[in-house]
Amino acid sequence: MSTDIVATFIALITINMLAWLTPGPNMLVIISAATKSRKAGYITALGVGLGGVLWGLLAVSGVAIVFELFPKAALALRLFGAGYLIWLGYKAWQSSAPIGALPRATPAPFKTGLMVIMTNPKAVLYFGSILTAFVPPHAPLWLLLLIVAMGGVQSTIQHFITASVFSAPPVQRWFKAAHRLLQRLFGTLYIALGLGVAMDAAKKL
Repeated sequence: MSTDIVATFIALITINMLAWLTPGPNMLVIISAATKSRKAGYITALGVGLGGVLWGLLAVSGVAIVFELFPKAALALRLFGAGYLIWLGYKAWQSSAPIGALPRATPAPFKTGLMVIMTNPKAVLYFGSILTAFVPPHAPLWLLLLIVAMGGVQSTIQHFITASVFSAPPVQRWFKAAHRLLQRLFGTLYIALGLGVAMDAAKKL
């Protein structure tokens, strides 16, 4: 493996780790699920991980360029993503029943994780810009697919770590003690993220 390719992988691994440590919708949805059960956190993490692979494949296929050529398509995705985040916030605010009455698993956690990342407008910019900036020009198909696979594996491992931390017994006990407050906090953060995306999109109308 050439020095350039090794340097590319090191750069991508570092950037993926920094992106993971930056709070956003992906991390929030995993934390929200993990505080209900470790299984729900892991399944949500798998959904987010698969979404990352799909966005990576779309990026290497040149779909990011399509969004640049057709900004209305990107705008529609941003508005849909904003609406989905606000809907998640509304559902979190609704979940104010006593903790013992709540189901131990988030409904459709895999679908929720997948939907959050696939409707996250930053995903288009992230995967498009990262691959454009760091992948060698005229990289062969095998290298592009290897980069996407590596990113998917790294992302899933990182999200599993998030789910493990926030589903640990001490965190679970803390969550049970402050369930209503935390559910409303999650709901508020979802809504704030959604409104932020919507306001940014509205500037481009």
